[in-house]
Amino acid sequence: MEIGMQPGWLYHRRFLSNTHQFLCQKRRSSSHRPSRPRQQPENIAVIGGGITGLTAAYYASKRYPLASITLFESSMRLGGLIESEYVSLDEGPVVVCEKGPRTLRANAPRAPVTYDLIHALGLKETLVTVPKQCLTGSTRYILYPDHLIPIPAFNPTLVRRHIAAVPAPSTLQAGQLLRLLYVLTTEPLFTGLLRGLLRGVYFSTPRSPDIHDESIGSFLARRFGCRLVDNLASAIMNGLCAGDIYRLSTKALLPGLWDLETRAEKDRRGQNDLLWPKRRGRRCQTDSQRLSNASLTGQSQCCEDDLLARLRKGPAGDLEITFRDTSVFSFRRGLQELPSALEAALIRTDNVQLHTETSVENIRHCNGGLEISISGRTGTTTQPFKHVIVTTPYNHVLSAANLDNPPMTTVTVMLVTLCFSTPFLNRPYRGFGYLIPNSVPAHQNPEHALGVIFDSDAMPDQDQQTSCTKITVVLGGHWWAERTSASLPTESEGLRMARRLLQRHLGITEDPVASVVTLQRDAIPQYEVGHCDKMARLHRLLLERFVGRLRVAGGSYRGIGVHDCVFSARSVVEGLEVEGLTGLECFVDGERTQTP
Repeated sequence: MEIGMQPGWLYHRRFLSNTHQFLCQKRRSSSHRPSRPRQQPENIAVIGGGITGLTAAYYASKRYPLASITLFESSMRLGGLIESEYVSLDEGPVVVCEKGPRTLRANAPRAPVTYDLIHALGLKETLVTVPKQCLTGSTRYILYPDHLIPIPAFNPTLVRRHIAAVPAPSTLQAGQLLRLLYVLTTEPLFTGLLRGLLRGVYFSTPRSPDIHDESIGSFLARRFGCRLVDNLASAIMNGLCAGDIYRLSTKALLPGLWDLETRAEKDRRGQNDLLWPKRRGRRCQTDSQRLSNASLTGQSQCCEDDLLARLRKGPAGDLEITFRDTSVFSFRRGLQELPSALEAALIRTDNVQLHTETSVENIRHCNGGLEISISGRTGTTTQPFKHVIVTTPYNHVLSAANLDNPPMTTVTVMLVTLCFSTPFLNRPYRGFGYLIPNSVPAHQNPEHALGVIFDSDAMPDQDQQTSCTKITVVLGGHWWAERTSASLPTESEGLRMARRLLQRHLGITEDPVASVVTLQRDAIPQYEVGHCDKMARLHRLLLERFVGRLRVAGGSYRGIGVHDCVFSARSVVEGLEVEGLTGLECFVDGERTQTP
């Protein structure tokens, strides 16, 4: 099954979506590149039926109407990790319980690609939105050490450009400023924060020139101190990708900060460049400026900025303007409406075939094309294709294509959604939810939870017929990295763990009227230190073994969010007629390969 999921389970993911733009950039050469040969695809195989695979098949059918397109999915259903369950409560109303990602960020850099898809599928009227001004949908908390602390409303240019877009008012009123100062000066969570920030500006330890990648934990601790990492940054990374902050790659996940420090280290004009990019008349490039100086390999393959600019001239741009004051969005019947609409559209398309319960065991280059061995209900067969788009996880690509490359770590999470008949049970902590940093004492989090989502507040208009309290507890992630499949909790154990946690943290003792427990095995790929080098090597292997006939897309490579998956699918499809591409060109061109 394809892993196509929202990057983090707990926070809206403009952070990852924004920073992963940098992974797709290279500097334009001063000389013109020769044109690459173009060839219209004849028959295309799409492996994986998650959101990436469905999107790839959909756009391939539109762009190449004369080509035969076949999609293979190993499970019984399409949609990957995007799955919505409809639960009837005692009194009759039906509520939406998400078993995977639940919302999409409205103003993410790659959102226009998803908007274009929504328009093409006719889903605009089914959208459910949360305005930026909605405090219950945007307020976030961190648990430390035994109580919830609201994250201060703080949104400077640094955070907007290089780290994360924290949903917050753009200006602070007097009352907000006083509350901010009170929280910062009284909560142990923020002890040493100012000292750490000053250290990061003026007294941080320089990076060794021999270091070509570094864990986020090491990078931030070197600049700002361990307290900031363990108390704040670890909570954010738990929410974004359920990962261990001391293993995740700065170069892959925080490329904005990595590049800033790289430039500062080169000229030694001061570490201030990290936080004050205009120092000494030097301006730090914004995302749009970087994109204007970047292109992907191949003149005919759309650059990221070119594709987004083209989409913004159409209905996707109108929808983006409409969503200017929107924080997040979903659909009336849950996020599954998107893959379900894609599936319905593909079923109606004459040049597309969909095969479920059909796994791809082997891919090999043969007679100028590719042959894939598939195993299904009728046995094992071999089929030839001119092009293959693989949207399944990275490790499956290595296995099916018999490639010798380091494996990728993935983590398992369990989502426990509980519905209570009493409304506003999370009062007084109204908001999106809370994250749990690694520094929380073990007795406060023996369940190894990553965080809690207040679904009723996060998407208040989705369940209009009921006033229940809906809460999701997310367990596992990197905390379960060493556990075997047999040692993972059962559904009943997960339910008990979630209830104990809610009683301890929020004082909720009421019995739920409904619950949905989902174990997502190996759900979230981990971009660990060396991720960029690993992808560059995979690119070279794919070219050597499959001469550009096999392309990859999905959450294992250039971003784990839904927007990223949709974008990667469309980018790969639009480059199919150009030979010699793999979908990983961004890892071997320009600045990304000068430091590995």
